Formats: sequence, C-alpha cells, structure tokens
Amino acid sequence: MLPKKHRIRKNADFELICRYGKTISCDKLILKIKKNNLAVTRLGISVGLKFSSKAVARNRIRRQVRAFFEKNFKKIQISWDIIVIVQKGADNDVKMLAELENSLIKNGLINNALK
Repeated sequence: MLPKKHRIRKNADFELICRYGKTISCDKLILKIKKNNLAVTRLGISVGLKFSSKAVARNRIRRQVRAFFEKNFKKIQISWDIIVIVQKGADNDVKMLAELENSLIKNGLINNALK
C-alpha cells in the first residue's frame, strides 16, 4: 500500500489535476499529470461505474494499477501528481500495464536507465 503522502485523496486535488494537468491517452487508460510543488510524487486512481457495475471488478483493476506503481515507484520522477483513469474494456492486465509503463517512459516520468 502506498503511504498517505503518496496518495491524492482530496476531491479538490483531483479536480485541479484533471482541469489543469496534461492528458496522456492510451488505449484504455487516460493519464492526467501535473507538476506539483511537493517533494513527493502522488498517485490517484479513478475507476468509474462505466468500467463495471460490480465493485469486485473495479477494485481488482485498482489493485493492479496500484501494484504497478508500488513496484515502479522508485523509477518515477519526484514532484508529479499522476491520476490514472481506467476506461471501459481495460481487462487485459498484462497489456494494460505494459501500455501504462510505455506511456510513462515516453513522457519522461520513468527513468528508463533504472530498469
């Protein structure tokens, strides 16, 4: 589990990042990123009812995304706010997580040299 200082928890923070952050679109994921003035990188995950009406499915995909970030958190640059929005149809977890990593590398958020 990510520590509280690495999580985006307030709705106002989510809205600020969604409104003013840069949008990165993948196949079934949308990333909203924004530079912050903190010494930590924070993560927020949004999985809506459009993804699935069942909480089990939404929580499963949320856990997979969170596990990816926990595993790769040391490679991610500091002072960024990242929101991952999961869209309907993102069920192939291996392909989705590889796509997430490629998007982060392409936009310079993951240091590729630390692999």
